[in-house]
Amino acid sequence: MSFVGVNIGSLSVKVVALRGDAKVACVAAHQGRPLEVLGGLLAGEEFADATAFGVCGHRGHISEAAAIQRALDETPGVLDAVVSLGGESFLVYLVAGGRIAQVLSHNKCAAGSGEFLIQQIGRMGLDREAAIQLSLGGRVVPLAARCSVHCKSDITHKLNRHEATPADILHTLHDSMADKVVALLEKGQRELRRVLLIGGLTHNAAMLQALRGKLPHVEFAVRPESPWYEAWGAALLTATGRSIVPRRSSRRRSWQPVAAG
Repeated sequence: MSFVGVNIGSLSVKVVALRGDAKVACVAAHQGRPLEVLGGLLAGEEFADATAFGVCGHRGHISEAAAIQRALDETPGVLDAVVSLGGESFLVYLVAGGRIAQVLSHNKCAAGSGEFLIQQIGRMGLDREAAIQLSLGGRVVPLAARCSVHCKSDITHKLNRHEATPADILHTLHDSMADKVVALLEKGQRELRRVLLIGGLTHNAAMLQALRGKLPHVEFAVRPESPWYEAWGAALLTATGRSIVPRRSSRRRSWQPVAAG
């Protein structure tokens, strides 16, 4: 018997199953087909014994803040903030006494998002890991980073005129994303000692390097659960009663959330 937490983000689906103290997690890019990808993940053997489900994010009945708070309750050490490095937006959850006290977000411009970075990596014909390694050797160059359309045009212009290398462009995009996170943390106007990073970009060494370089006095912590932190929190809430149960369509194999009775 297991309790399953699901987080549907702008780029990926995260699923976590809890069996006692054991955790099993899966993360998959959904490319605009989240329910199809979710159905494929839930059909795996890892989730065959699932008895209840909790969903946060898109189409979810649990708020991401509630899921993060529940996961915080199981995270050791004192934290001053949690930074969610999502594909569509970055969020800062300021923490006081182990509880989320305030949530801060940046504007919705795509130029400084993880999704925009992935798009530019694709345009350069690189895979993600190669792009991250390339970025580490680049330098910051001027880019029109306030608007995604202008930024994309500026990138094309600089590459075509050899005014910047792909390494420089990638390094600058990471630097711009880090600037957005730093601006949010500074907006909180409090001393920061230890900040937990969660979300898909926690796998990105170039992003971590940029953040740590801008705020060297802050410990940016990354835990094994960081890439699927919200799904973990949703699973923990589900195990204590806030759950949904699976329902299969009679016409086709699918998973639809329904409130548990």
